[in-house]
Amino acid sequence: MKRIIVLLGLFLSMLFGAGKIAIAIKVKGKSYVTYRGLNAEQILKPGSPLGDKDRIQVNENGYVAIMYLDDRTIVKILENSDLTILGDRKGKQINKALDIKYGKVAAGISPQIGKEFKIVTPTSVASVKGTELAINSNPAEGDSFILLEGLIEVTNSITGESTEVQEGETVISTLDGSLEISETSEEDLEGFEEAEVEMQNQELRFEIEDEDGNLKEIIIKFQ
Repeated sequence: MKRIIVLLGLFLSMLFGAGKIAIAIKVKGKSYVTYRGLNAEQILKPGSPLGDKDRIQVNENGYVAIMYLDDRTIVKILENSDLTILGDRKGKQINKALDIKYGKVAAGISPQIGKEFKIVTPTSVASVKGTELAINSNPAEGDSFILLEGLIEVTNSITGESTEVQEGETVISTLDGSLEISETSEEDLEGFEEAEVEMQNQELRFEIEDEDGNLKEIIIKFQ
């Protein structure tokens, strides 16, 4: 089997030129993608390119990490989660959004200078400029936004009430339309233990099949 070694920056540029907005960099357990315009879900694999309005479903004991192509923002999707990734390309930049149906998501979001990153759930909308945060969304109960670093603004979609959330705070957005802010506790962070992705000194390996049916192993070197 032929091996092809590619530097991460070059590989991301190739995907961006092909109209994609993100790539799956880590996949564990039973995780699936439904590509925009298709009804059938497919098994999500490391190295899978992702486009606007692609849906990702992570089952029990699963885990997925994706990377946006323009600024290497990383989104970590934990087990029992269902979301759609969104991206509006403006030149070399991407206005990003996550439409979370339910589940737990953590993100390390690069500073969004001249662009935006929104997080949408059935209960809330959060506007993010650059931060580290964790989200737990349950359509039957509401949302919690846990801010580890930076600043976000959270709006409850039912009442339109908004609040800014500071580093070290958690805001609960409820189905009755209220927003409740408190200091982040260990209990708030339960279930997010796997939401760490170490990028340095790693390789991303996956196989592709060419037009003749031959397998090629792609090795991407993280810089």
